[in-house]
Amino acid sequence: MDPSTMAQALMSAERTPLDTLIRSQRSQISAQKDAYNKIKGKLQALQDAVKALNTGKGLQSQAASFSAEGYAGASLKRGAANGDYQLYVKQLAQADQYSLALDENWTVPAQGVLEITVAGDTLSLDLAAHAGKSLAGLRDAINGAADNSGVQASLVRSNGQTHLMLTGAKTGADQALTISLSGGDGSAAYTELEAALAGKTRLGQAQNAQIELGGAGGLLLESASNSFDNHIDGLNLTVQKAHARDGGGNYTDAPLTLTVATDKAAIEESLKGVVSAYNALVAEVELQTKGGEGKTAALSGDSLSRGLVGRLRAILSNPGGGLSLAEIGIKTDRQGKLSLDTEAMARLQQSSPGALEEALTGAGGLLTRMETDIKPYLDRNGILVQRDRSLKLGLDRLTDRQEALDNRMDKVYQRYLAQFTRMQTLAQQMQQTMGMF
Repeated sequence: MDPSTMAQALMSAERTPLDTLIRSQRSQISAQKDAYNKIKGKLQALQDAVKALNTGKGLQSQAASFSAEGYAGASLKRGAANGDYQLYVKQLAQADQYSLALDENWTVPAQGVLEITVAGDTLSLDLAAHAGKSLAGLRDAINGAADNSGVQASLVRSNGQTHLMLTGAKTGADQALTISLSGGDGSAAYTELEAALAGKTRLGQAQNAQIELGGAGGLLLESASNSFDNHIDGLNLTVQKAHARDGGGNYTDAPLTLTVATDKAAIEESLKGVVSAYNALVAEVELQTKGGEGKTAALSGDSLSRGLVGRLRAILSNPGGGLSLAEIGIKTDRQGKLSLDTEAMARLQQSSPGALEEALTGAGGLLTRMETDIKPYLDRNGILVQRDRSLKLGLDRLTDRQEALDNRMDKVYQRYLAQFTRMQTLAQQMQQTMGMF
């Protein structure tokens, strides 16, 4: 009889069912943890796709195109109506700009006040505080003045002369510069600056950008900048080049045509990520709760994952805005999977500009509410995060139980080993005793 073999056999018989139970529990919890992580990954992908529409450029349901390039650009906002617009870019917005020619070695005089007024605000520069400085010093003094709110100074050298350039910081007809000099001492430096100011050259005149909508002589639109925002509902125009005109002021080219139209391809491109992510989530929950071919469901009967999909389906069943899901252009099949009906979406956009965006990404829109309902599951201490922690804690407890079982079984083995060793010793003593007779 081998005491070690006998002790190992009895100890194994005692611990095998306990090992089997722990392995089974660990396998079950690990499978659940893995299943929840897969669902969480699919839900994160859906959240990212929805957030991209809600906070990014939003749903792109229309496109703006021009009959010729280089004159203007356009961006569309919610509520833009489909249609064609004929227009001429009459002029671009400009800032006021003057050039003052001075000698390269000129220095700031000891007396005098230089004043530059723009849009009612006056920069008043006491030259005495900068006496003896070069042209560069005067430039820096203007740019750094505390009361400078609308003029930029720079230096340009041409044909042996240095020009002090004074440019309005903003475009628009109300941004014209008024420059004056007073309080001088009659010095050569002051006189030279006074002469430069009297002979200043106007290189650019402050003016608004102008568009003639409807063709030559049409509705005049004006903007202090080259951007026309809120002039046409849902449309932001930025002009880039004025149309050419002949000596009589007549345009030499045909008017620019701006076409705003529903873009079904853009709608599909905007939403396909959301639809794909949603369908992937539904399929994953189905797989993890019902199983597949040859696969046992890790979350069979799980209320959390099914509750998640139930909440999202409840949002889909009530899109809001007085519209049905079919009117918005979203279809569902028997398995709850989504597909897009871009024709229906285009009809809605055509009949009610902005309604599609409002129904999906507006304040109470379908995707806006979907993002709100997803958030509690994925927050730092969200529902799925807490469930993962709970399952990890369960695995940790099983590890502790396994360690405790190993320690206990080691003691059981030592006890059996001691018992069988004593039995073997007794048997050997009995054999020795019997051999004496």
